[in-house]
Formats: sequence, structure tokens, C-alpha cells
Amino acid sequence: MVGSRKEKEMRAGKCPICGGKTTMKRVDVTESVGNRLVVVKSVEAEVCTQCGERLYSESTMRKLDSLMQKVKSGSAKPESKRELEVYALSH
Repeated sequence: MVGSRKEKEMRAGKCPICGGKTTMKRVDVTESVGNRLVVVKSVEAEVCTQCGERLYSESTMRKLDSLMQKVKSGSAKPESKRELEVYALSH
């Protein structure tokens, strides 16, 4: 539940990586599932203003895990599909 005591406790306000300040934002999460790239839009996260580290609440992580399981099984329907270009960095 957003706004519950447990959720408020999850908001550190300070990055565990660099010690910078964090702020609540909506971000896009990108995951590889097999040979596909999946984007989950508008996920709430604490984002470090210094290094960009993202922190997710326990409930958000459960929702993401559940969605990824549905994507893997084919039971989740995407909002949209887009073409993706893939490049290799030349040595």
C-alpha cells in the first residue's frame, strides 16, 4: 500500500552507494527476458540525485517480479510493441 508505514520506512532519503540525496521519481525499468528487451514504464523509485542509483520498495519489487513471471510465461499482454535497434561497439 502506497503511503503505509512500511513504505515510508523504505524511503531512505540517502543513497546506500554514494551517500547522495535520493528523491522519489517515476522511472522506466528495462529487463532482458530471453531474447527480448522488456520496458516497464512509470515505476516509482527513489533515485539518487548524485549517482543515479535506484531504490525500489518491497511492494514495487514484488509487482515487478510478478509481472516478469507473467511476461516469461506469455500471460502478460504488452501495452505496445516497438522495434529496437541493437549495435555493437567496434574495438
